[in-house]
Amino acid sequence: MKRTFTLLSFLIFLVSVTFANTIQIELFQNPTPPGPKPLSLNYYSLSATNDETGITVYFDWSVGNASITVYDEAYNIVHQEVVNTSSTTEVYIDNKAWYTGKYTLKISYSTINIIGYFNIL
Repeated sequence: MKRTFTLLSFLIFLVSVTFANTIQIELFQNPTPPGPKPLSLNYYSLSATNDETGITVYFDWSVGNASITVYDEAYNIVHQEVVNTSSTTEVYIDNKAWYTGKYTLKISYSTINIIGYFNIL
């Protein structure tokens, strides 16, 4: 029993260290309509994370073709691709060559435009 507990504790520690530097990118629909914001949380069929090696975009289900664009703080395109989410629901974008600064992630599909902001430290 003690051995199982020790092994489980080690695995929890390993997972927490592995994902400690992963930051969830907050996404919201753009353009945001004027007026008061609803109190309920919006749910999008995707999420994105940022860590020291790259950006990962996760689609919960297929949305057809999706355009993924990343802009630097001068609004220059640093990455752009179109992904068929029927074939893949996870997209990895290497950011190791990018400079330190603020970036904008834009994901578009159908009539939906979703953006998120993140930093490279």
